[in-house]
Amino acid sequence: MNCLKLMFAAVLSLAGVLCAKTIDLFYADQGNRSCLSKNSFFSNSCFDKVGSLVSAKMPQVRLRFIDPPELASAQFGFYLERPFFIIDGIHLSTDEKRTLSQLHRETEEFGIPEMLKSLGYTPVLVQFSETVIRSLQQNSGSLASLLNYLSENKAIPFPNGKQDGFVILGISQGGIIGRYGSYLYDTKRNKAETAPVRFFASLDSPHQGAVMPRGLVASIDFWANEAEVGAAEAFYDLISSPGARDLLIYDTEAGNTTYKPRTGADRFLFGDYRKAAEYKGFPTVLVAQGQLKGKDPAHKNKYYALERRTELLSKVMGRATSVLAYSTTESGEYARNRKYEFNTDVDEVSKKGSTDFDFVQGSTYPFAKTLYESLRDGMEEAMPKNWDKKVKVGGLTVASLPMKSYWNDDTLYQASSTFIPTVSAMDLKCDGELAVRKGCAHSQGSSGMPFETPGSRSSAKAIYAVDPTHPRYSESMSGRHIESPVKDDGSIDKKVLAGMQVDIWRVLCEVAKADYNPATSQFRNPKLGGFFSPKTSCMDQSKMPAVIKNGGILQSKSFGYVRYDYNTAATERSSQVAFVLPAGWKKVMLVDNGLDVPASSIFEVEAKVQNPKSNWMKAELLLTSRKDGGSQVQFAELNVPQDGLFHTVRWQMPATAGALKNFRWFRLVLNSNGGLVTLRKPRLVINANNLEEVPAAIPSAKIYPNTSYKVVPWSDSVVVKDYSDGLGSGISMNFKSSLDGAHFDLKKNYSMDAYKNLNVVYWPGTCQNTSIFFDAKSKKNVNIGNGSLQNGFVVKKLPLSDLVNTDITPKGSLSASRLGLQAMKSGEKCIVRSITLE
Repeated sequence: MNCLKLMFAAVLSLAGVLCAKTIDLFYADQGNRSCLSKNSFFSNSCFDKVGSLVSAKMPQVRLRFIDPPELASAQFGFYLERPFFIIDGIHLSTDEKRTLSQLHRETEEFGIPEMLKSLGYTPVLVQFSETVIRSLQQNSGSLASLLNYLSENKAIPFPNGKQDGFVILGISQGGIIGRYGSYLYDTKRNKAETAPVRFFASLDSPHQGAVMPRGLVASIDFWANEAEVGAAEAFYDLISSPGARDLLIYDTEAGNTTYKPRTGADRFLFGDYRKAAEYKGFPTVLVAQGQLKGKDPAHKNKYYALERRTELLSKVMGRATSVLAYSTTESGEYARNRKYEFNTDVDEVSKKGSTDFDFVQGSTYPFAKTLYESLRDGMEEAMPKNWDKKVKVGGLTVASLPMKSYWNDDTLYQASSTFIPTVSAMDLKCDGELAVRKGCAHSQGSSGMPFETPGSRSSAKAIYAVDPTHPRYSESMSGRHIESPVKDDGSIDKKVLAGMQVDIWRVLCEVAKADYNPATSQFRNPKLGGFFSPKTSCMDQSKMPAVIKNGGILQSKSFGYVRYDYNTAATERSSQVAFVLPAGWKKVMLVDNGLDVPASSIFEVEAKVQNPKSNWMKAELLLTSRKDGGSQVQFAELNVPQDGLFHTVRWQMPATAGALKNFRWFRLVLNSNGGLVTLRKPRLVINANNLEEVPAAIPSAKIYPNTSYKVVPWSDSVVVKDYSDGLGSGISMNFKSSLDGAHFDLKKNYSMDAYKNLNVVYWPGTCQNTSIFFDAKSKKNVNIGNGSLQNGFVVKKLPLSDLVNTDITPKGSLSASRLGLQAMKSGEKCIVRSITLE
C-alpha cells in the first residue's frame, strides 16, 4: 500500500480583519551585525543598532508593530512607547508558512490589540520564522538579541526605555521562548543603560512539558518508518525536530521507539530552562487554560478504530488498520497499526504501555480527530470503493483486476485529549518537586490553591487556572488550547470568549500591579488609572474593566468648548495647540463639559514639552462650578515628562453619584520654569471604573511648619512669603482678588482617618475672610476667622469632617493631597503660625 497518502494537517496551528495601522519589520540575529529591515529578503536594506546599512541573511524573527506613535525623523517612522510583546506559539507544519496576519487576526478575535492601545501600550506581535526546526534555545537567543537591539538603537528610538521597559506575553511555545529569552536578556544587559523586562506572562505554555498522545506518536512512526508513507515521514521528522521534541513529556527523539515520559535534567525544559523558571529579576505570571478539579477528566479508553480492506472476488487482497487507545497499565495496548498488500509482506506493530498523561487535567487538542481524519482520507484514496488493479508484465498491462473496498471499522470514539497539563502551564510544584513528576498533576484541585501568592508552590509570582470562578469550569473536560471564539459559521461562542476575557483580565490585572509605583501612589503608565487598582484581587471578576469586556473600545467624548490662555486664537477645533509657557503656576486651558461631569469618568489630555527651562513640570486639574471659578475640586499633581514627545496626563473623577452635581468646567494648570508646550486630544473617558483604595496614613500631624510640604500660589496676584515679628515666625499669604488662593502640597494622597480636628494658629487681625478645605470645598464654606485668642495668637479648631468632601474621596475616607486656603474677599491677608492635625 505504498500509494497511501496521509493528509497530515498542521496539528498545532491556531485558527484565526485587520484595520489598525501596522508596520512589519524583520530581524536578523547575527551578533554585532544584527539588524532590522522592512524587507523579508534583506539584501542590503538592513539597519544595525547604530543606524548603518548592513548585509544580512534571512530573518529569524518577524515583527508587527500595531499603531505605534509616529516620529518622522526615525528610520522607520515611529518610536517605541510601552511595547507589549505577544509572542506566537509553535506552527507544527512542514511548510512553516504561518503569517503575522494570521496571528493578528487571532488576537483581534478577542480585541487584544484594541485593549492594549486603550491602556496605553503599543502591541508588538512577534513570530519566529522556524518554530520547529530551530531549537527553543536558538529562538530564545534570537529574542534576547532582539530585546537588546530594541533597547538601544537608532532605527526605532525608545526614549523612555528605562522607564517603560518591556512587557512580554508568550502564547503556548511562545511562553517558553519568551521566558527563556527574557532571562537571557535581563541577566546580561547593562542595567544602568538598557530597558528592563518589566513583566512576563505566559498563556497556556508547557513549562513542564506538553502531551501529544503516546499512541499518536507511535502511529505516525509506523506509517512513516514501517509503511514508508511520504507525508507521514515528513510529519514524523517534524515532531522529532528540536522545537517540538523539547516541548513534549513523551520523548520523540529520533531512534527512540518507546516514547515514554522523560523528565530528566538532560532535557532542556527540565534542565537548563529551570534557571529561567527560577529567575526573580522580573515578575512572572502564568495562566493555564486547563481545569484544576483534583481529578483527571472522564474519558473513553479508545480514541478511534480504523480498518479498511480490499477484496478480489471475496478474497482479501489488502488491509490497513489503525487503532489508537488509552492504557492505564504497562501491559495495555495503546496503538496497533497494520498494513498488508497481496504482493508485499505484512507490516504490523502493536505498542503497549501506560499513557496516563494523555488525560491528565489540562487544556486539550483534537489530536485523535486530526489523525483519524488524515488516515481515513488516506485509506480511502489508496483503496477506493471500486477500482481496478493493473497487472503489468514488461511495462505492459496484461490484466485489470476488479477490486472492491470496505470499512470493517470506522469509528471516532473520542476526538480530544490533553495537550498542556494544568500544572505544567502553572509551573506548579508538589513537595518541592515539579508537579508533572508527581501524582499531584492528576490530583491537584483548586481548593486552598494560593493563586495570587503561590510562594514555593510555583516558580511564578502568580498562577491562574480554570478554577470554580472561571466561566469554563463547569465543562466536563477542559476547553481546547488557545481556542478561537469564532465558529465555522462565523458566529461567536460566548463561553469561549468569556473564558479568554477572564484569562486576559488576570494577566492585565497583574501587569497593573507590577506597574504601580507605591512611592508616588501612581501607575507608571497613567492610562492604567481608572481601570485597575494595585489592591484589587485578580480573581475578582467584578473588577474586570469594561475595556476588556467590550474588546478594547473606550467610550469617550470630546469637548464643545476649549480655550487656551497662552494661545488665544486656538479653540476646540484646533487639532493641537502650542504656546510658550512662562514660569510659575499657570492656568493654561479651560474646558466646558456642557453638562455635569459623570462620576468615575476620566479627564485626559496629551502634552508635549520642548525647550524646557528646568528638569521638572507638574500638571494639575481643577473642576469648578463656574467658568470664573467658584466652588472647585482640586485633583492630584502629576509629573509631565519633558522629552519632546507626547504624554497622556489624566485624572479620574469621584465615584459617588451626585458628588459633582453642577460641576462642568475643567481648568488645566501647569507649574514649571517654562518651556514650549503643545496640548492635544482633550477628552472625557466615560466607561471607567473607580477602584481607588483608602491611601496610606499621613506621615506627620504637622502640616505647617513642615519643610516637606511646599506652598503653591494659584496665580501671580497671590504673594506668599515667610513672615516674622516680635511674636514669632510664620508664612504670609496676600490675596489680591476674591477667590484667589494657595495650597500646601502634601505631594500625594494621604489618609487622615486617625485624626478628628485641624488646628490653625494665625496672627490676630488676619485670615478673617479666608476659607480652608482639603482638595475640594465641602458642602459649606468653612472660614478660619473668628477663632479664640490664646497667648497672643488666634486659634481655630475645625472638624476634619467639615474640611474634607467625603463624597469625592476613596471610600468616603478623610483623605486628601493638599490643603487649600482661598480668599472670600479681595485684599485678604492671612499670616499663619502653624497648622496641625489632632
